Amino acid sequence: MSKKLIAIVFKKVEADIGSSVPTRMAQHLSVELLEEYNYQISERTLRNYYNNFLKNDNSLNEALKPELIKYLCKYLGYNNYAGFVSAHPSEHEEVKVFEDLITKEKNLKLSSLKKNTFFGLFEKGGNRIVTYISVIIISALTYFGFVKEEQNCMVWQEDHYVKSTCTGVLLEKPYQELIFKKFKKIKDLNAVKNRREQHKELWYVKTNGVVEFFTYHGNHPINNKGLKEVTDYMFKTYVLDELENVK
Repeated sequence: MSKKLIAIVFKKVEADIGSSVPTRMAQHLSVELLEEYNYQISERTLRNYYNNFLKNDNSLNEALKPELIKYLCKYLGYNNYAGFVSAHPSEHEEVKVFEDLITKEKNLKLSSLKKNTFFGLFEKGGNRIVTYISVIIISALTYFGFVKEEQNCMVWQEDHYVKSTCTGVLLEKPYQELIFKKFKKIKDLNAVKNRREQHKELWYVKTNGVVEFFTYHGNHPINNKGLKEVTDYMFKTYVLDELENVK
């Protein structure tokens, strides 16, 4: 049953982040368990579970810790392990879920291999060659400034978003004009104070006891945790009192 739990958890992670790359999935799950349930487990450990249970089929040689099982079940929306078992009694379902995950990962690697090898070039005959040559020509035109790449994505950099060309880098997301223009992180507490006094939008998120302030609503650009509107209590405790302490 541990194999089924791991398989379904990573299936959900894949759906949440839109990626089947094991490292990215493990990173996301590690952050979620820490932020939502204060349970600390490294990305490497989770990735090892993924490999041992789903790829190498070493699940008989390793058991999940009871506390980890509890929080993985909570991540899936169940109160406890008993609730998870009741909802997933079929062993056939377990096999199907983890086989789907492995198939996607293999397809991803195969696709990457084909794109970067001589054989991939001739996979579809002449059309493939024409496409390849077209890419070279467009790249050359782009390099010399005749064609501009469309920047339909944006990526977080320190305290704001910058436009990007959808390369799939970490923290990249589809371009959203309002968020791109309005969503900023405010690092200086005096700037936070001034914004509050001007009755402008002010949002915050608290992560591991550290409060961060932002100029627009939405989710944290790194851990995806939902932002909350700054209340009078939050403003006094984490802005006014902190400013008073540094005097």
